Amino acid sequence: MAESFLFSIAESLVAKLASRAFEEASQVLGVYDHLKEFKETLSLVKAVLLDAEQKQEQNNELREWLRQIKRVFYDAEDVLDEFECQTLRKQVIKAHGTTKSKNQKN
Repeated sequence: MAESFLFSIAESLVAKLASRAFEEASQVLGVYDHLKEFKETLSLVKAVLLDAEQKQEQNNELREWLRQIKRVFYDAEDVLDEFECQTLRKQVIKAHGTTKSKNQKN
């Protein structure tokens, strides 16, 4: 079951990386090529996960690899969430100014 969960995480990460918001933000920040490569790598990993799901019961090394991939996916989610948060924060500040200036008026 964990592998299906990993596959779902991989799909979620690929979808997030393919979103228009991530593409635009990554171009502005100059990391578009890096995110594109990451998306391609995740697509390959998804394909391997389908095969690994069937074979992991008989292979301890494969089970360990799947545990490591799970950690990598969680880290990748954290990085992408932070990237998204920073992008949204910058958009809000650009549209409404800093929160400090509004708080200082009160």
